[in-house]
Amino acid sequence: MTQSTTVCKVILCVDDEEIILSLLESALPMLGHLVVCAHNGAEALKLAATLPFDAVILDYSLPDMYGEKVATELKRLRPDTPVILFSASQDIPSSALEQVSVFVPKSDGLRTLLPVLQRVLSTPTRDPIAIRRVPRFPVQIPFTVTVNRAGTTAMLRGLSVNFGEGGIGGKIEGDLEPGEHVLLQIVDSRLQKQLEPRAQVSYRKDNTYGFEFLDVSSQAQSVVRQFCQRLASA
Repeated sequence: MTQSTTVCKVILCVDDEEIILSLLESALPMLGHLVVCAHNGAEALKLAATLPFDAVILDYSLPDMYGEKVATELKRLRPDTPVILFSASQDIPSSALEQVSVFVPKSDGLRTLLPVLQRVLSTPTRDPIAIRRVPRFPVQIPFTVTVNRAGTTAMLRGLSVNFGEGGIGGKIEGDLEPGEHVLLQIVDSRLQKQLEPRAQVSYRKDNTYGFEFLDVSSQAQSVVRQFCQRLASA
């Protein structure tokens, strides 16, 4: 009988919070991975210059530098190594997101981070923001974005380029920043119901944005799921 073997992956975890590093040191070996920890950007870059890694889990706000600078240098040192930005920061610039493979908010926890890590490890291409928790399908749907800033409410119009159970991506007439919380209004006769989920801006590239749904009612989830099933079979 042939015995299967698990290939050990080496993961560099960069965070100044001991509790986060401890969680990763406990969870990743259960998936067969070896963990190397760094507490700041300089330590991470020193390790990356001397040791090979299969993936990096990187915080954005580090004591000595922002994660964007670390990710940029990691990309120069090891361009094929995927970098997951795992951060609680609410004001991550789009330029930082362009330097990483995928962004996972810390509020999503390890329940989301670990499956994303497994996918980036098995994905041959390293295109930024290419890995999603659930599939999205190309479709044009008009929607509006309501955002509150310093007591002022702004409503922006948009047109989707993709749509899925976890969120929507589209072009917006206006400016938003990754991490901002917004209210979406999605209206389309094919949905059979107007959707108004709260969402977080997950990425920005020029005037194209990604929005991750934060709360969708069970009834709305059913409508979205059925619509996505029709898109998948089209």
